[in-house]
Amino acid sequence: MPQPAASPHHEHHPQVVRRNFLCHCLEGGLYMGGVAFLQPETVMPKMVEQLGGRSAIIAIMPALLPAAFAMAGLFVSPLVERLTRFKPWVMTFGLLQRLPYLIAGLLLWFMQDAGAWLLPVVVLTPVISGLIGGIGVVAWMEMVTRMVPERIRAAGWAARYITQACIGMGAGAVIHQVLTHAPGQRGYAILHLATFGFLFLSWLSQAFMRELPAAHHYHPPAGSYWSYLRSLPGLLGAQPQLLKMIAARFTGMGYLMVVSFLTLHALHTTGRPEADEGHFVSFQNIGTILGSVLAAWLGYHRGGKVLLILSRLVCVVMCVWVCLTQSFSGFTAAYFVLGFGLFLDRVGDLTLTAELCPPERRSTLQAVLGFCNVWALLLATSLGGVIYSMSGSFYLVACLAAVLSLVSILILRGIPEPRERRA
Repeated sequence: MPQPAASPHHEHHPQVVRRNFLCHCLEGGLYMGGVAFLQPETVMPKMVEQLGGRSAIIAIMPALLPAAFAMAGLFVSPLVERLTRFKPWVMTFGLLQRLPYLIAGLLLWFMQDAGAWLLPVVVLTPVISGLIGGIGVVAWMEMVTRMVPERIRAAGWAARYITQACIGMGAGAVIHQVLTHAPGQRGYAILHLATFGFLFLSWLSQAFMRELPAAHHYHPPAGSYWSYLRSLPGLLGAQPQLLKMIAARFTGMGYLMVVSFLTLHALHTTGRPEADEGHFVSFQNIGTILGSVLAAWLGYHRGGKVLLILSRLVCVVMCVWVCLTQSFSGFTAAYFVLGFGLFLDRVGDLTLTAELCPPERRSTLQAVLGFCNVWALLLATSLGGVIYSMSGSFYLVACLAAVLSLVSILILRGIPEPRERRA
């Protein structure tokens, strides 16, 4: 039997653990806070609509970045499994993945006659960034699980999201001012450059992390890449709880299905200008803070499963609410609920999947799960887009999202909490 990969003896390096934990929180908070200037759930769908994008493109905008991230992991995981140190790999590809936002910002600023090129630049920026980031994300996830002890991982994810939300509240005000005084291409350029600035600071914060040696290192058997690919279905099939997790992820995509069109629906219903989406971003991030605080406390004591179930219940409530409200304040409240529930979901998912995967094959299984999640993201959001384009009804999309969330709860109830099994 291979030895478990890598739990460093954290208790022997408390100062290193504290520093790594702080840098981990800062890196994620700055990265996601920077992305808030181009919020995939709020800003990007409206930006694409303004640039003439079709409903199918609008629908997948919230899913593009995470889907692109997950795409490449499966193909690099054999290399990652052979690494003994992850930080150089993470730092190299981490820098490369941030550069597309700088390039896009400069192109949008200096090429005022971009015309038909504007929409492809805006849409492809998160795709290219995500694909490059996906090469590094498997190593990053393994590095983090080695650096941050299991018991405080939920708190670490939550702290990253709280930092993001604090930056995001300020980003909402900036978005409102930018799109008011510099609407169109110049405004989009400023938002891309602001995103790159925060992403670069997040990359610098990783430089201060210290990678501890693993207690044991898994050495995968030598073989061809084709043999590796053929082994993956059997590897995943031997983990029935992870198969359930894949199904729970797909049916739990209600947030992204609804949010693709929520900004459009809210602004069209209330007749408010595009700049007012900045208020939605701010209130979404207030919800993120409260949701992340609850996730940190509940995840520490109960693990990730309960967070996922609670997030699905919140999604059902949000879907009902956005179908009933007609006021700007009502939609603002809906974005608060969105931030609250969405980050219960993200903290719970990161916590539960890390603990369900056997440590000796965690990097490969995380890559497989990520690859499966690509199709869950694209299929769920595309399904919402097809329903919206065929019916023109936001309410049908919200109803489907609520039904899928209830199905996801039933699936999650069949997954045992890993901490209870080990107790």
